[in-house]
Amino acid sequence: MKTQFRLGQVVRFKNYKRYPDENEAYFVVIQEEAAKQEMVLFTINSNRIYVTGTTIYPEFPQEDLLKVDLRPSYLINEEITIKETLFNEVVTGKAVQYTSDYQNIHFTKTGTTLVSDAVFEFKVSGQHLLMGPLLIEMNYEDNGQ
Repeated sequence: MKTQFRLGQVVRFKNYKRYPDENEAYFVVIQEEAAKQEMVLFTINSNRIYVTGTTIYPEFPQEDLLKVDLRPSYLINEEITIKETLFNEVVTGKAVQYTSDYQNIHFTKTGTTLVSDAVFEFKVSGQHLLMGPLLIEMNYEDNGQ
């Protein structure tokens, strides 16, 4: 049976070989595969292959990808992209804390973005804490990946 991946679902590669001290690489579907369009993924957390925010086009999504549940705790100490709530700017940093009413992260479509229900915090400039939900841009460009 073929799995149909949907907008906003979190996935990972089945055969991503992690180093012993490396966490899993997570992606979210930002364009569904259809007869005339290929699937597009947004990289949630930076890893040794992709930087957070990178869009990729998996060649064989049905064979290579696995739908997963993403807990906010999985992203602690990971580099992620958020929309911070004070100045409404998109920023990237290493998550140090999160707040969520749910066990797993879910995304809601808002215009051309997907926004998580979990809010993350990270430090910048040594002292200042920024916080906000994961921000997934769906207006992407082919970046050659």
